[in-house]
Amino acid sequence: MTADGMSRRRFVLTGTAAAGSGVLAHASVSAGPGSSRFHAPAILGQAKTPVTWAVPGNPEEQAVYQSLADDFMAANTDIEVKLDPEASDFEKFVTLIAADTPPDIGFATLYNWPSFAQRGIFLALDDYIARDAYDLEDFYEQIITPYRYNGDAFGDGELFGLPKEIAIRAMYFNQDIFEEAGITQKPTPDDVWDWDRFIDMTQKTTKEEGGRTRQYGYIQDVRWTFWQIWAWAAGGDPVDDLYKPTMSTLDNPAVLEGYQVFTDFVTKLGTAPAASVTREQGHEELFAGGTGATYNNGRWMVPLFRESDFRWDVMPMPMKTQRAQTLSGSMFGICNGSANPDAAWRVLSYIVGAEGQQRMTELGLLLPSRKSVAESDLFLQGTPPENNQIFLDELEFAKPLPLTPIYPELEKVINDQTDLVLIGEKTAAEAIAEMHTQFNTLLQGS
Repeated sequence: MTADGMSRRRFVLTGTAAAGSGVLAHASVSAGPGSSRFHAPAILGQAKTPVTWAVPGNPEEQAVYQSLADDFMAANTDIEVKLDPEASDFEKFVTLIAADTPPDIGFATLYNWPSFAQRGIFLALDDYIARDAYDLEDFYEQIITPYRYNGDAFGDGELFGLPKEIAIRAMYFNQDIFEEAGITQKPTPDDVWDWDRFIDMTQKTTKEEGGRTRQYGYIQDVRWTFWQIWAWAAGGDPVDDLYKPTMSTLDNPAVLEGYQVFTDFVTKLGTAPAASVTREQGHEELFAGGTGATYNNGRWMVPLFRESDFRWDVMPMPMKTQRAQTLSGSMFGICNGSANPDAAWRVLSYIVGAEGQQRMTELGLLLPSRKSVAESDLFLQGTPPENNQIFLDELEFAKPLPLTPIYPELEKVINDQTDLVLIGEKTAAEAIAEMHTQFNTLLQGS
């Protein structure tokens, strides 16, 4: 599963099931957790405390989670951890919440988390963290801040989840294609290209044969997560406040500048594949198959690309007036409604610990949210890619997209308008104007 989310549909709880559920009250552990993190083994035959854990990802990722659960249970024989992959699906999670049967440990992405926060779905963790002197400072603050909520705005207040990862989207490049096109100097973490240099590269590396494009300079994912990087690089924010958006700022000329350049790769330059091509062949599959010079995506692409038979690495995102990057990720938290929150905390504090992140890092799947792991040789020397430092460098410039319960609606506006631009039914300027209007309608009505 990618870090962007399980569903774009807005989380809405309606009907008597939700009304009767106890999960909609604001979550709090202000009275203080009542158990110690140190526990004696269970007496032989004594019932164990069950903890259900919603786990995302492919079978390889879930196997790591199972091994973590097994190790935890070996050391904590009074708790039984049961993995529930289905509960990590957005729609299934919503159904379980409405039925008042949530998992003890839930999963959320950065952009569906605000809907859960507004409805008090997760418990605040601050008292547990303070009681156990939990090493919160080992996490990068950039990925902790978004999971804070004070009841009015994000980025401040109590902490409701611990990040399992950071999602940063570096630019993957095919070194063989670069060298064939005469780009013999391999990009390095310190070599940040400007837009003109990147555009020139896409033109040099795009190939046509028999009236068809056989090789592309830039394989694009055209979702908001990706093109906003280009708008930020030109100095344009999408809203007035990313942590409490109240109005659109998409009418900033810098936003259009970045959006225009991004869509031009398809509509004007022809150096990026049309939607019809990526629907048929897939974005990452095109790059993994050696038919793209560059591809912008996250660390979770590494296991797939390690199976490719060409040389590849990552480079910084190109810049205009400033460096830019989109921040996303996902977290685990204790569900309000858990019958065993203290036991759930013991499990949660372990699975997002250094050992868990080390095992996920060995798979090549993630940029660790813990400094001690991300800045270790395990991550930095895990090759390919060789330029792993770029993921940490890009974090410094990363911003989240607007944190709001209506994020799915905003994203749909963006993606619908972008689809029209890429098939030639609207200009970039017309699409941005429509996005701006619809954003304000949605934000002022929320």
